[in-house]
Parts: sequence; structure tokens; C-alpha cells
Amino acid sequence: MSGTGALLAFFTGWSLSFGLGRALAALRRWRPQRPDPRLLLLLLVAFALRVGGLTTQSLWRDEVDALRFGRDLTAEVAAAFRVGAGAGWTRLAELLARPGFNGPLYFLGLFQWVRLAGDSEFALRFPSAALGVLSVAMGFALFRRHLPRPAARLTAFWLAFSPFLVWYGQEAKMYALLVTLFLAAWGAVEAARRDPGGWLEAVLWVALGLYSHILFVLFVPALLALGIHRADRRSLRLLMLALGLVLLVDLPLLAWQIPQLVEWRGGIHAACGETGFPYVPPMQGLGMLAWGFSVGVWGGFPDWGWIPLSALVALGLMAGRAGGRFRAALGIWALSPWAFLALISLCRPLFVERYLIAAAPAWLALAAAGWARIPGRLPRVLALACVLTPMAVGLWAQTALPLKSDFRSAARVVAEGYRPGDLILFHIGYVQHVFDYYFRRPYEGAWAPATIYRTPEGTYAMGEAEVDARMRALIRGHEVVWLIYSEAAMWDDRDLVRRWLDAHGQLQARWVFTLVEVRRYEGFHLP
Repeated sequence: MSGTGALLAFFTGWSLSFGLGRALAALRRWRPQRPDPRLLLLLLVAFALRVGGLTTQSLWRDEVDALRFGRDLTAEVAAAFRVGAGAGWTRLAELLARPGFNGPLYFLGLFQWVRLAGDSEFALRFPSAALGVLSVAMGFALFRRHLPRPAARLTAFWLAFSPFLVWYGQEAKMYALLVTLFLAAWGAVEAARRDPGGWLEAVLWVALGLYSHILFVLFVPALLALGIHRADRRSLRLLMLALGLVLLVDLPLLAWQIPQLVEWRGGIHAACGETGFPYVPPMQGLGMLAWGFSVGVWGGFPDWGWIPLSALVALGLMAGRAGGRFRAALGIWALSPWAFLALISLCRPLFVERYLIAAAPAWLALAAAGWARIPGRLPRVLALACVLTPMAVGLWAQTALPLKSDFRSAARVVAEGYRPGDLILFHIGYVQHVFDYYFRRPYEGAWAPATIYRTPEGTYAMGEAEVDARMRALIRGHEVVWLIYSEAAMWDDRDLVRRWLDAHGQLQARWVFTLVEVRRYEGFHLP
């Protein structure tokens, strides 16, 4: 058995060891119940929304990187196990704590799935779609225990239709998985009051979350709050034990988590600086949780976009005395990750809505609870319309408009005109991986020089003369050059490469797609 197979078998066995007994106990208590047809219909609609649009958007580089990381990590582990079991397990432990992957478990699992289902766009994204639908069912089952039935149903409806959750239910990344893992951990915490084994099961789900994405740690306080809400004195002791186990599980990650936020220079100093992400105002971040990625169709997020949902959330937090402890736990679940990222972003821009995706169910549940407290049918209808209208527009946009980098079209255009001897130049370099996914034929390619880097004195390390020398070496011997131009500002903020090509070659054709441009040059005269 490969190291990856052994790892997956280990976690599967661990899960079954706790989950099977609980399942058998539930079966003994089970009484036939008529299924809720409205919930079944909602799940079918949620499935259709996610699966129906799985191939609408082209894969972007992070999705192809997920496949590549999974393949490479699996190969590394398998090679180590061929040397010996000791070397294999040592290598696996190193990989689990390796910086740069945000947590490798999703990538390893995705590649095992690809081995069975293939690497088509549909196959790569289907696990996220299935997990998204599962989260709708889990969310309804959990929220109906604490919320009025109309609010629980509205929460399930929003979980199914949220453009934010639908978007990441159609992406080959770990974000839909994080929502499912948090809801599973919450369910285990709920069960722990009756079965102490639930605390160990919760630790399992949290461990899987931490090793799928390091920022899953943001949601541990929410689980603690939910656990305290449901705990008696005996359960609190078990809760503290479970917290200790979570910290133990997280220790291998701390070796590179902490340096991400601080640096050592004779003491600890905040590592303020650029991260590659723009600064997002906190209020804008609230609205992003509601409307999701599709807000880009309006040319940017509207300034008022955070108000409707946030107003309902505030009303839900203040709604009466009943269920106050649970609403407080929901508030911690919704607000603490957002507040932490907003605070960190004052120093290091890190506010990205997908990092907060596991908080989305809490926002929607609080908003539904607030909506249920609105007196009168007409005000309720108006409040619902204020939330549903942007959601509907977002869902339409995600389905009807190309929003991701369209490398599918770029590769098709190059394939139609490429001839042996042509050079394909990538600008920014690592988009070559997603181009290769679609091109799938031999070609000669190269990375354009990266001119973004600066010296310790603050000057650019590469100027026009260095770019000229590098480009002459790359172009020499090629009559035709194809430039794949995407996210170039992250690679060449002065646009020196494109300007050099325009000055020394003849632009014969130009194709512009979503976030990707293809340029064909020929007729270079290099003295």
C-alpha cells in the first residue's frame, strides 16, 4: 500500500471506529418517518445548481495546481515508501507540515479521486459539488434543533442558493470541504453530551480541517463556544481534553503558521507588508460573504452590499431571550474569523472571502433568525427580496458569464495556429500549468523574465537592459512567438516584456478572453 493509501486508510478507520458505533445506536432508536418532500426538492435543486454549471467556467491556475500538487505529493510519498516504511512515514510527516500547500490532505485526496474518475473538468469539480449539497442537508439537520422551523428552512434555502457557496461548490479546491468538516465537527460536539466519544470524533474532523487548510484554525473558537453552550460540568472537562488534543494536532503546523504572521529580528515584530492580496475594508468583507465571487460582474463590490444581510444578522443576534446562548455561539462562529482576518489585514492584507467560507452557515442562520423576528408579512417579503435579488443576479452571472481566467479558449486558439518551431511565452510564468491542462500536445515554451523583484535598497533588480538581453536569448531562432498574457502585473508591473515584443516584433494577431490575452508575433529582427 502506498503512503497516501495508508494515510487515507488510517483516517477512514479512525472515523469509522467512532462513527460506526454511533450509526448503529441511531439505527436501534430509528423509527420510520416520512421524508420531508420540500427538503428533498431543495437538495435536488442544490445539486442541479452546482452540477449543472460545473464546466461553465474554465479551470483557473489554482484548480490545476490542486491536481498537480496532489499528483506530485502522492509520487513523493510513494517513492519514499519504496525505500522503506520508516522513510515513507517520515516523508509523509514532513509533507503534512510543509509550508506552501495550506494543508496537503485535500490535494492527496483529490488525486486519489482522479485515479478513479479521470481528470476532466467535471471530475475535478464534482467532489466539491457533492460536498456542497451534503452541507445543505447537514446545515438543516443541525439548525432545526435550535432555530424556529421557518428560520431553519430559510437557512437551508440560503445554503442551497447562496452564490458564494455555489461558486466554491463548483471549484476544485478545498473550500466546500471545509464547510462540511465544520458542520461534521459541530454535529460531533452536539452528540458528545450523550456520547463522550463525540469529542474524539470532533477532534478528528478538526484535524482533517487543519490539514486541509491552515486557516481552519479560525473556527476552533466557534466549536468551543458551541461545545460550552451544550456542555454540563462533566462535558466541560472532556471539552478541555479535546481542545488539548486539537492543539497537539496543530503543533506540526505551527512551525510555519507563526512565521507567516511574525518574524524574528532579535525579538518578535509584526511582519507587515505585501501579501499579493489587496486590502479589503471589513464592511465590504461582510457583503462578500453573502454575494460571493460573482460581484465582479458589477465592476466591483457595491458599497451598500453588506447592509441587507448584516442588518438581518444583527437582528438575529438581538432577537429575544430564547436561545440566547446558542445565538451567542453563532455570533462567535460568524464574527471571530472575520474580526481576526480584518485585524491581521491592517498589517498584512489577508482578507479573502474564501478563507471565511466555513462562517457562511452562521451568517445565513443568524440572518434567517433575524428575518423570522420581523413583524408583518409585507416587511418580511421586502427584507427577503433585498437579500434574494443580489443572490439571484449572482447565480445568473456565475452560470451565464465567463468570470474565471479563460485558458480553455486561449489554448484552443493557440492549438489552431501553432506550428513546430514556434515559441509559446508565458507571462506570468506559472500559468503554464493550466495552459498545459488544455493544450495537451508537445510544444516549445518558456517563461518570460520576472521583473517585479527589488533589491534591499528598493530598486528594481532587472531593468530594460537586462530584459533586452534575456528576451534576445529566448527569441533567437524562433520566427513566431505566442505570448500568453495573464496576471502580468504580478510578474512585470512595468510591462517591460510586452513593450519589448511590440518594439522588436510585428503583432500579427491578438485575442482577448476573460483575464487572458493571446498575442502572436513574428518578423523579429535581432542584430
